[in-house]
Formats: sequence, structure tokens, C-alpha cells
Amino acid sequence: MLVAGFVLGAVVTLIVMKQAGLQAPQPIAPPAKPAAAETPSSNSARPAFDPDQHNAMIAQFIEKTKSDPKDASSKIMLANIYYDKGDFIGAIPWYEEALKLEPENSDVIVDLGVCYRGNKQYQKALKLFDRALVLDPKKKQALFNEAIVYGMDLKDVVKARQMLDLIEKNYPGDAMAAQFRDSLPKK
Repeated sequence: MLVAGFVLGAVVTLIVMKQAGLQAPQPIAPPAKPAAAETPSSNSARPAFDPDQHNAMIAQFIEKTKSDPKDASSKIMLANIYYDKGDFIGAIPWYEEALKLEPENSDVIVDLGVCYRGNKQYQKALKLFDRALVLDPKKKQALFNEAIVYGMDLKDVVKARQMLDLIEKNYPGDAMAAQFRDSLPKK
């Protein structure tokens, strides 16, 4: 699932870059061939871009934000690049800047909440998920992330189950919600 997230993020990044008139960074050298010990069933996740490519994309979007400070999409893309790298600290200020321009963007609000969760700032994360739910009471990502924070981080199984109930009410048969519910302690 992590690899799929990286790939999806990379594809979206390239599409937005093309629409914004930016060039995708070109690889400096061909990708290395897998080592003999690696097998197709290996669980090691590889990012969609190498660090040099990420850094080149970051530089392009920083230049774009300097030339057009009111361009929320460039700030969101910068945040998403950091997010895809797992650099939540790097993503936070860009998501916050984007929210100044688009305060009702529930996707950005949820992603910012995930960044705060990744930095163990659970109460900030929950406030952001709640904010997204005020804008969109059925926002699946906000509901699911609240369930994760309550169930995994705060060990509040009752509250986690309440969030999962809301997901199942709005999205009957959701496999991820059912799987997460099954992973929670029974008490």
C-alpha cells in the first residue's frame, strides 16, 4: 500500500507539473539493477523518485511559489513532495501556507493532520480531522485517520470504534474499516 501511495503521488505530481508548465527532473544515471538477493516478493518499498529528483522538484516549486505567492497549488505540491518522502516536518509549513489561501480545502486539512500525527502531535491532528469533518461530515480520510489516532496512538478503542461506525454507516462494506476494526482489542 505504501508503494502504491508513492506511485500515485508521483503520477499526480507529474500531471500537476505538466499543467503548471514545469519540467520533470531527468534522472542523472539509469536506475540501478536490483541486487541478486532482491526478489520480486521483497517487501522493501522504493520511492517513486530518487532524492535528487525530489530535490529538483522541490527547487522548481519553490521558485514557482516565489514568482506567484498566491498560488496554493504549488504550495500543496511542495507539501505533497515532502509528504511522499515521509518528511512531515518539511510538509507542515507548506500545507499551512496553502491553507491560508484555501482555508476550506479538506484534503489539505487532512494531509496536515496526518503530518502532525506522524510527529506524535495527536491532539493537533485530531483538531484538523475534526475541522475537515465540519467541512465534509462524510470525509472518509478524516474519519479513518481519527480512528487510527484514537485506536493506535491514544489507545482509546471505544472512540476508535465510534469513528469506524461512522465510516461503516457512510461507506457500507468498507474493507479497510473492517480490517482495522478486527485489529483493535476486543475490549
